[in-house]
Amino acid sequence: MVRWILLAVLVVVLTATATVVVQSVSLEPSISSGLEFPSASGNRGPLPKAVVDGDLTYKFGSKALHTKFERDWTIRNEGEGDLILTLEAPPCSCTVAGFMDAKRQVKGSKTVPPKGETVVHLTWETLANGHYHKPATLITNDPERPKITFAAEGEVSPAVMIYPPPENQAINVSEISSDQEEYKVTFAVYSQDKPDLKITEMTTSLPDYITVDQKDLPEAVCKEIKTEAGRQVTVTFKRGMTLGTFLQELVIKTDHPKEPELRLTLTGKIVGPISMVPAKLRLSGIPSQTGGQVELIMLVQNHRETKFEVRQKPEKFKVEIAPGDKASKPGKYRLIVTVPPGMPTGTVNEEIILETDHPFAKEVKVPIYGFIRDAG
Repeated sequence: MVRWILLAVLVVVLTATATVVVQSVSLEPSISSGLEFPSASGNRGPLPKAVVDGDLTYKFGSKALHTKFERDWTIRNEGEGDLILTLEAPPCSCTVAGFMDAKRQVKGSKTVPPKGETVVHLTWETLANGHYHKPATLITNDPERPKITFAAEGEVSPAVMIYPPPENQAINVSEISSDQEEYKVTFAVYSQDKPDLKITEMTTSLPDYITVDQKDLPEAVCKEIKTEAGRQVTVTFKRGMTLGTFLQELVIKTDHPKEPELRLTLTGKIVGPISMVPAKLRLSGIPSQTGGQVELIMLVQNHRETKFEVRQKPEKFKVEIAPGDKASKPGKYRLIVTVPPGMPTGTVNEEIILETDHPFAKEVKVPIYGFIRDAG
């Protein structure tokens, strides 16, 4: 009998506990801390559908440097809900994007109703030579197409081009013999975006010895460099230039609005009947307090006796020309440069110019470079 009473009491207790637990669970939706979760049924209402016809990359082929260009794409909403479009910040300032309204004004965001459409307008500018690929991305509320990326792609080249292309805008003619009456260098000047390019003026920094002229680019060269037309420029170096290295300038003026002027360096070496060993004088850290001395050997072809006179030298430096050793044949000379004590420390990058009585070498240039150091 006692056992049955205890069993009845246990059933009552368990029933009360279950009731308390069930009532403690709220059947109302909870308030989240700023997060929204989808409903279990998955019903999100009418959805948009973004559609763009055609290639999303504008392949422009080739364009000149500092060229602005633009392209439009039409985006349609073929869904049943509003399509919300927002522009993502482009990766560089050379790309500008926006939505074109009825007044052709560009805005940064757009809501497109069902069955509606809008125009996205993109503008680019070529700011560097080489391969060009610049994107612009739209963020959408289309769950199947959350991003749409447009792009422009192609090759960018200088507005005015030179062939063969000079390295660092320098035309190196290597060595020119002083006994040549003339030495000619030719190259092409042309433009991909302006085939009828005109050269309006050309000048050199040494007009008495370096002249320049132009004519139509031959058809065979046009085919080789894949251009419709261009100009062939010929630079002529005349006999009489100073022996040694030279560094002159060629200025070409054109009618191209993006590149009206080209500045090229003409560099090389005039070699002739007088050679130097070594070709340059190097000051290897001469102490300022004590000074020092360097020299090189000058050799004249056919052992011709030649007179030299110093026309230009670094300030306060002493320059002497002395015969070679007694055992040497005529035509061998020593160029001796003395750096006096007390010269300021620093680098030296100058040249010594010698005048001669040689009929084919009126002048000789000797580069001198290095540095003067503090002996301490």
